[in-house]
Amino acid sequence: ERMLLAATALGLGLASARDIGVPESVQNGYFLGRSGDVIFMPEQLPEDSVMMLLGDAHLNEKVPDTCPLKGVRDIVSQAFGMTGTSERSSFVKDDVFNRPTLNFLVNIHGIGKDTVEKYNLHNINALMGNHATVRLDGISYPRTPLSLSVSLATGEEPNVHGIVADVWQENGNKEQGLFGNNHPEVANIADLVTQYYGDESLAISVSGSYAESRAFAPHKITENTFSYYFDPMSEGFVSAGGSPDLKWSLAETLENIGNSDIEELWTRIKMSGGDVIYNQNDNSFLVKSSASSSNVQLKLEDPVDAMLLAELFYAKTLIKKLATNTKLQTKISDSTPDTISISFRSLDAIENKYGYDSKQYQTALKLFDSALPLIAHKLGELAPSSHLGMIVLMGSPVGLDKKAIAEQVKHLSLSSDTEYLPFLYLKDSVKPSHACRVLRMNLDVESSGIKTFCSSDIDHGDYYSFASVDLMSSSGSSSTNSTVTVEELKKFQIVLWLSLALAFTLLAGVCGFCCMEYERDTLLFSKRRIKEPSRG
Repeated sequence: ERMLLAATALGLGLASARDIGVPESVQNGYFLGRSGDVIFMPEQLPEDSVMMLLGDAHLNEKVPDTCPLKGVRDIVSQAFGMTGTSERSSFVKDDVFNRPTLNFLVNIHGIGKDTVEKYNLHNINALMGNHATVRLDGISYPRTPLSLSVSLATGEEPNVHGIVADVWQENGNKEQGLFGNNHPEVANIADLVTQYYGDESLAISVSGSYAESRAFAPHKITENTFSYYFDPMSEGFVSAGGSPDLKWSLAETLENIGNSDIEELWTRIKMSGGDVIYNQNDNSFLVKSSASSSNVQLKLEDPVDAMLLAELFYAKTLIKKLATNTKLQTKISDSTPDTISISFRSLDAIENKYGYDSKQYQTALKLFDSALPLIAHKLGELAPSSHLGMIVLMGSPVGLDKKAIAEQVKHLSLSSDTEYLPFLYLKDSVKPSHACRVLRMNLDVESSGIKTFCSSDIDHGDYYSFASVDLMSSSGSSSTNSTVTVEELKKFQIVLWLSLALAFTLLAGVCGFCCMEYERDTLLFSKRRIKEPSRG
């Protein structure tokens, strides 16, 4: 019954959504009960998400120009020789006797190809020029970092995995992605590797955000599982599950910064006449990104500034530990495939706090421009001839005019919290569909550059949500349902409509026979006998 309800909703709801012009990206990013009553989207979205591929020995000579975001997981699966991928990729070689043993994924939020060109990040630009680079398409909306990371890791859209944002509101309560029970019931890259090759595979996932570190970590924790995130309270990277061997302290690094090799991260900045100086007196870094730029101060007492520097420091330290730790190096150099995921959230956090055109954001970009080529090179050296590397620039920041939305919400006296934008959750006392249409009309009149979509426009177009509603009503659970998949629905639709077509064809045939006029056959019932010719 649930499958029938879902399939019927798919046929009727998507047609309705198309009629009102709901983009496919919004439909793919919508999850019933979590995505709010109203969704706001800027008219102009950056389409500059790209992925660089490293490890030429395992790549085909000709790489396609584009790749869907959710197809990245299948590329890794195929490269490692794992079965069960939804479709074959033309990116990697099918060489059974020469498969990579290390996959590293560097994921950076808050930067895309347009930003690289606008702020002249020539080192990253050179990195894209020296390696196969493909444009990532099929990206859902809203483009919240955690939601995109889970889609990248699992190969599914938010309407399947259910992580629509870092935080959302559900049943009147504030929920956080990848906390408590809010985990996708879909296998990510690390899950596939550890389940297919066993607990001997290394699965390392690090990020400045706890939830982000969990997005790329396997669900099953083993002695070879390493998941670390930046904790502002302890000022270091601490374990989110798994081995504590890679714990790191920012304070200890700063005490010996003169004797460390952290300065290597800023080599390219110094080559262009800039410098990065640690000021112990006020516990901050002074960054001069080039000879002609002004100084910008990054304070370590500020959680956002501290995360920026800590993510870069730890990435460099992590790679060094993997290269020098005997136990870990033995694991990496064996024949069992391993995964390393480093997800940077600090650039996006810096842009949210200071703005896209701010000196702080531009300085952060220059730091990454200097450090990223080094990080990529050092990761490749962990398995020189046996790695498949991916560097994902998840896209330039989405410029949504939150002030204009907040003013309209206040003007209409709507009891709603704008904390969750681009989602808006309206209270029970308000008729959501009516309030949404009024908001849409007012924003259109003001030419705000904002598109407004109502939940009533797309509810019936989300068949996964229908399945989830049925599940919640029967069991009381709000967990993501992954029982009904896209392939199952496609097969169901094909079987359903073919069966109906055949049934109607058979019925039409029977009716045709029953309604035919008949009369005696002139040959069989002839009154005159035909005389046989005589023999002889």
